[in-house]
Amino acid sequence: MSQFILTKAAIAETEGDQLFSVRLIDRRTGEVPNVNGVPLSLLTMSPRAAVSAFMQGRDQHVWRTEIEPVPSLAGRSHGAAF
Repeated sequence: MSQFILTKAAIAETEGDQLFSVRLIDRRTGEVPNVNGVPLSLLTMSPRAAVSAFMQGRDQHVWRTEIEPVPSLAGRSHGAAF
């Protein structure tokens, strides 16, 4: 089961209209760490701020982040389930 947390950054802090998925990755395993079986990942319009928050206090030799743009649902004719 994947779970995302949508951050509510102030308009001035957003980096545009694009939504991004940001994940923390353990370099030793190549996997996203889990908390109670839920992967540590989030959705945000401020990926740099999310990366900064994820990496705060973490060893960069052990941890890295992945950022992916989330495709817009606008213009899709088949709809989407949430």
